[in-house]
Amino acid sequence: MTLRATGKRYIIQAEEINMTTASGIVLKSTTDTQFAIVRSVGGDVEDPLPVGAKIVVDWNHTVPLKHENVTYHVIDSRAVSAVVEED
Repeated sequence: MTLRATGKRYIIQAEEINMTTASGIVLKSTTDTQFAIVRSVGGDVEDPLPVGAKIVVDWNHTVPLKHENVTYHVIDSRAVSAVVEED
């Protein structure tokens, strides 16, 4: 089964952050990030971002959903605050 965004929405996934403890253990977290990765783009989005784009979002404007044991979020295209471009 595949998730597909509709209308003027994106399906996004929180960017995973790796933190290393003093003893060298790597911990993965998504709780403290403001970044997300675009996973699906609705057909009515004007000037759509590509799948895989890294964006800044206000998590208060997202609707969480679980699919195949992974948490995604649905967000209106107007709620994307910025696009992160790597140099």
